[in-house]
Amino acid sequence: MKTSPSLRSFLRNIYGYSFFNKLMLISPVYAVFMQDHGMSDMQLSVLFMLLSLATMGTQIPVTWLTNRLGQKNAVQLGQLLKGIGFVVWLIWPTFWGFALGMILWGAMTAFFDTAFEGMIYDELRARHHNNIYARVLGTRYNVQAAGAGFAAFGSLLMFVGYEWITIASLVSVALSMICIGRIKVRSHGTISVHRPTRRVRMIKLFKTAFHICRATPCIFLMMSLCLLVANFSYLDDYLSPIGIEIGIPVVYVGLMQFFVLACMILGQTFAYRFEKIKDWILYAAVCALGAFFVAFAFHYSVVGLWALGGAYVLSSGLYVLLYSRFQDFIPPSYRTVILSLYSIGDNFVYILLCMMMGLGGTLGSWRYSILGVGAMLVGVGVWALLFIGDKCSINMNPNKNAIKTVHGVGSDIV
Repeated sequence: MKTSPSLRSFLRNIYGYSFFNKLMLISPVYAVFMQDHGMSDMQLSVLFMLLSLATMGTQIPVTWLTNRLGQKNAVQLGQLLKGIGFVVWLIWPTFWGFALGMILWGAMTAFFDTAFEGMIYDELRARHHNNIYARVLGTRYNVQAAGAGFAAFGSLLMFVGYEWITIASLVSVALSMICIGRIKVRSHGTISVHRPTRRVRMIKLFKTAFHICRATPCIFLMMSLCLLVANFSYLDDYLSPIGIEIGIPVVYVGLMQFFVLACMILGQTFAYRFEKIKDWILYAAVCALGAFFVAFAFHYSVVGLWALGGAYVLSSGLYVLLYSRFQDFIPPSYRTVILSLYSIGDNFVYILLCMMMGLGGTLGSWRYSILGVGAMLVGVGVWALLFIGDKCSINMNPNKNAIKTVHGVGSDIV
């Protein structure tokens, strides 16, 4: 595939941002730092929940700011807030200091979900290369996985002190901002370019988004499917306790993280090769994803990790394909607000997953949680086969449908 210098430069900076955004050496040690400063297990759990709640709670102001500032500047602002949050942890290591840092990190996540995700698709579209979005998405996830893999070595640097690890993480934040700053924006990316920002009313904007979802059901259906598949297969935060429970020594439990990471990379790398598969095969694969988790629950041991690995290969590939289809159905002028709704739903479903995992843990073993997650995913796949079917086939003309939607319900946002 021939690419222009502009496209190559754009992709280099997108991948650079994705790498440095995940290269947070603070990631594997900040929970330890919090507990060293008096946080109990319950307080630590509250702080993790606060991150998701903050992402949802800041979504409306973040959407307003994205429409006002533009996607590129909004991404920069999000990174700045995350960096400030890390500094707050360092100079104010109390529950309230950690809580403020989590809120700022949650706001950054809202900017990422809304501005960055929308910018990738809009910029590819502006360069007439939105047909490679699935491939770019898969590559971006691999780059993020590489950044996260290097970040895992942060725990090995504890001998230099938490302060230096934080400084190294702030350097990564700065490098990610430089990458975004080098992007030459071609798309409008926000409604404010076409209409005065001061006239945009956020309540009506979100009301319009609901109208769009109702008028173009595939937006809602693909969004729901993406959210359920992505979150009910996301066990990353629980991998360490699961590894210990199945008999992996604590010193080697990090190997489980790398194993899962390798499986994710495998699924993401080759996902785009299957973007033309029939709908029923895609939805049947969701059922197979659930079956892998069920198999791991029944073979809950180191030997059974083959099933968990298969689940992660399938889930990462499925997410690329489903998210790509979801983006195809979004009207370009309303991408920001639709992705804001997606971000809210993403955090809401993740909280449900945490509740489900916690319930299984109280029963005496994480395997019960995994069994429940697998059963849920099988149910999601069956639902997609029965109620989505071929309604959202890739053979449809999503851009044409999107234009009709905008003309039908877009007049009430100002």
